[in-house]
Amino acid sequence: MRKKMYLIEYYGGSYDDFYTVKIFATANKTTATKYVTKFNKLLKKWKKYYSKYEEDSFGIKLFAEKYIDYYDRYSALENITKCYYYEIKTR
Repeated sequence: MRKKMYLIEYYGGSYDDFYTVKIFATANKTTATKYVTKFNKLLKKWKKYYSKYEEDSFGIKLFAEKYIDYYDRYSALENITKCYYYEIKTR
């Protein structure tokens, strides 16, 4: 009998530096759905928060030099696109 599992992961980067990070697996679909929803909601919130450190320079949004201490966290969050889950079957 095959058992359904749900693998939760997020992806980020673009083109040649694309990556995926597996977070955890669960047998409960509602747990997976709740986690993905919460993750994406928090990601959106933090991206909005760190966007206040950007400044518009000739029509391009760039991270302001005066907030360079926050750049590492900002950069890490900007690379994450979204979290999702998919179904896998085990034997």
